[in-house]
Amino acid sequence: MARLPLAALAALLGLVPTAFAQGSDLCGTPTVVSGLGTFPYSTTTATTGSEGQPGCGGGGMFRDVWFTWTATATDQFTLSSCGLASWDTAYAVYAGAGCPTSPALGCNDDSCGLQTRVIFSAVSGNSYTFQLASYSSGGAGSGSFQISQGGPPGCSPALGPDVIVGDVSDVNNYNPLAGIDAFALGTTSCNMGNAPLNWFASTNQHPVIGCNLYRYKVVDGAGRFEQVGMSWLKHGFAALSGSLCCPCQGGGGSQLGVGCSDPYSAGLNGSQSGLGPRWQVDAHTGFFTYPPANPPWSGSTARRIEVALADLEVTTGSSTRYFGECQYVTPDDAAAGNQNNNSSWREMTVTGSASNYNLNLISVTQRTQPAIRVWAQIDPEVVLTDVQVPNDGLFIVGSRSYDMGGGIWRYEYSAYNMNSHRSGGTFRVPVPQGATVTNAGFNSVIYRNGDGPGNTNMSSAPWTFSHSGGFATWATETEAQNNRANALRWGTTYSFRFDCDSPPANGSLVLGLWRSGSPGTELVDARVPANSGPTAFCLGDGSGEACPCGNVGTFGGGCLNSLGMSGYLAGTGTASVASDTFVLNGSGMPDSAVLYYQGTIALAGVPFGDGLRCAGGQTTRLGTKQNVGSFSIYPAAGDAPISVQGACAPGDTRAYQAWYRNSAAFCTADTFNLTNGYQVVWLP
Repeated sequence: MARLPLAALAALLGLVPTAFAQGSDLCGTPTVVSGLGTFPYSTTTATTGSEGQPGCGGGGMFRDVWFTWTATATDQFTLSSCGLASWDTAYAVYAGAGCPTSPALGCNDDSCGLQTRVIFSAVSGNSYTFQLASYSSGGAGSGSFQISQGGPPGCSPALGPDVIVGDVSDVNNYNPLAGIDAFALGTTSCNMGNAPLNWFASTNQHPVIGCNLYRYKVVDGAGRFEQVGMSWLKHGFAALSGSLCCPCQGGGGSQLGVGCSDPYSAGLNGSQSGLGPRWQVDAHTGFFTYPPANPPWSGSTARRIEVALADLEVTTGSSTRYFGECQYVTPDDAAAGNQNNNSSWREMTVTGSASNYNLNLISVTQRTQPAIRVWAQIDPEVVLTDVQVPNDGLFIVGSRSYDMGGGIWRYEYSAYNMNSHRSGGTFRVPVPQGATVTNAGFNSVIYRNGDGPGNTNMSSAPWTFSHSGGFATWATETEAQNNRANALRWGTTYSFRFDCDSPPANGSLVLGLWRSGSPGTELVDARVPANSGPTAFCLGDGSGEACPCGNVGTFGGGCLNSLGMSGYLAGTGTASVASDTFVLNGSGMPDSAVLYYQGTIALAGVPFGDGLRCAGGQTTRLGTKQNVGSFSIYPAAGDAPISVQGACAPGDTRAYQAWYRNSAAFCTADTFNLTNGYQVVWLP
């Protein structure tokens, strides 16, 4: 009886992967391997075929052998020679069994030293062909390859193209001019998606690259986070095929391949003639005009990261710190919904003197994080709130309050617009009636070098500040008033501050959008001055009674509505029978009819429609209004005061609520929702 070799017997029994052949020299008859594990192969007698991938990473695919494999699951898989081969390997993966009939799903040369790692997506039961080759014609050897399920840590691809800043790599310092210093930052991009990223020169199908400079500074014991510099945009022209973030799966030239990285030095990103303005870019969709506007420029600082010398100082401790941030914007990344991770930051030191400073990189790049995130890392008491505008972009708003002593608190705010095309136009912080507001401040970017329509700069005028109607409000001109107004546009951060004699509490501020659309405002969780008089109650934010269908709202408002917002009710003015200036302010609602009403009892929250009924007892209809831009008030001009309409007497405690139409099918079969409740005690 013939005896089987021990290895063959083990394979038949399923104890080891069934691959003892060393690979086929012919793609038409590839060696079959199955399952996951490590498989031996040899290229010592292999020849170089004409089929398949011509090369990866600038080299070739020489002395190749072929295998075929059937996927064991629908997932990402990794084909690797890392630590398993002693020569310079290069691998490619193709769909189907046999000689390739379509481009490679992935191709890689050097991922772990001179060895290879290819990550590819596979469908359970489908066949795939592996081309295992050498980088050069003189390379060959015997070793093994490994098939494993999943990708390396941090390299599981997103759906579609997904560009990030993998590294803020280097810095160039330029000579200052007329009180302005200038810098440029190098960047290395990585495609973290499962599809190549377009990089076509001389079209609008490539990334644009912008960089900013931020300063954290302690002023009178209070931390302040501000943007102090901004560059124009570098237009990408060609992609390389590095593996900074993940193993590069091939590509280059007019596309950045899956897992691949591409370096742009500070010299390239600071090349003045190759930079375009920001105003022509819609960062939400990734669309931009090409070729970009090219107004005349001169001097060493133009179009680079320009920073006033007065905003720079030598960094010697922790009270003043600087951070460089860079962002990529491109159409196919945005179309895939991957535009919210395109910014990264890195800390920098400042050396030199008041006449000429130098920036120096320290630490490591914090990938996929805009610089405003570092504020909360420096100070854990900073509250950061993400605000995703429906059908538009992302804002991140930071807030922090400081006890300055003597019954005074300082309130610091910074609002970062990552990619909202609608931009920000107003910033309103609720302030209790009777509170005193002083030392209001504002900081924004400066537009230079013709960054605006007709090569005329966007306005850099400070936003107008006012304290009235129960709000500390900053506002720029509306779009109708000035299409070059200093709106909070993409890739910029504006900062706001004031002192107040009211202590802090968790609450909501109102961010108003500049371009028309719905919603017109967004409520933002933040630290705000506490209201020691009238109070909000019966909240739909999960802190009390449950909303009817789990539609938990945002902090301080009612239950969530079909717009993804909470209806929010607040009061301004004085609830005085003799001198009634009390006004109910409703926001966060659809542009529909809304009824403002009064109750004699404050309810804990009774499910009603899509929301909670908060005002009960004897109820009085105050008036019906039409929301515009998600906002309305009662009383408006011509309406009777609330004390008259509600027959209020001194000492009466009354509950108020807004009941609004929400016609979209959303939660229950009803087509209405309600704000939070708001309770006041009427004064004489």
